[in-house]
Amino acid sequence: MATLSNRPLLSTSVDRDLVIERGPECARVESAVAQRLNVLLSGSAGSGLTTTIHQLLRRLPREALHPRFVNAATIGSVEELLHEALSELVPAMAVVDGDSAYAKFARFTGVPDNLVVLVDNAPARLLIEAFGTHRDDMWQVPVAWVVTCTELDRSSVLSSRASDFFDVVVELGPLTDVEAAGLLRRRVNREEMDAAALRVVVATSGGNPRALVQSARRIVLEGVDPAELSRSVFLRREIGRPLSRPARMLLEELVTRGPASASDPALQAATGWTRSRLVQVLAELEAAGAVDSEERSAGRSGRPRKVFRSRY
Repeated sequence: MATLSNRPLLSTSVDRDLVIERGPECARVESAVAQRLNVLLSGSAGSGLTTTIHQLLRRLPREALHPRFVNAATIGSVEELLHEALSELVPAMAVVDGDSAYAKFARFTGVPDNLVVLVDNAPARLLIEAFGTHRDDMWQVPVAWVVTCTELDRSSVLSSRASDFFDVVVELGPLTDVEAAGLLRRRVNREEMDAAALRVVVATSGGNPRALVQSARRIVLEGVDPAELSRSVFLRREIGRPLSRPARMLLEELVTRGPASASDPALQAATGWTRSRLVQVLAELEAAGAVDSEERSAGRSGRPRKVFRSRY
């Protein structure tokens, strides 16, 4: 039976059989943290950052490194990040100069020095605040950090003071054709998708796990003809050639997510962009004919939203 959910695969026995191991990338991260180096793990949307961070959570030796996982999607400040990651290990302390940087960080300098904290889903603003603005203070906390970062956010993070904090940058590249086919065969049986359809999905998805699952779902659950899928992907790539890189990446997000507006919190979170930035890039896509748009009422008293849909 097909297993075609978009959800990330976690470090559980149930998910283990579905995972395509990112062996070389995980090995680089493991080698770095063993030397107490900080790692930025970067990848495009849908490349499997969350799945990979959970692979690392399972692979890192607990007795030697004591890995701790933090989902930073809703964390708003560096203090919250440290509290979520380390407060259980630090005894309560009296407040010392409550507003000073020392008071915010000093109590965390007493944690054991063999910890690895794995941070996922942190917005770029938090990464720049924690590891850029407060870089020198964070260096005093005896922790090795492994932090995921989307390709969209990578340049802004590494152009800040945070670039010096991360000793190693590991890029989560596309799956090979063999790995992509293996991922599909773990999720779809031969009765649901024959070899010809599988080859189309592999050829059109660019080695991106989310795109692979999305395309397989369209064939298996929606009955889309593989030839039509191939044609749509070809047209989308052709129309995307003259577009800016942000516009091409946003177009792929719309293909995966479906119709969305610049005010959608989920789209803002996925891209790391503000509403005004999304308006700008969506306008580029619309001018190029890559998307259609329509006004949708937000309710009796609300202003209509402009919702965009990929034409391909």
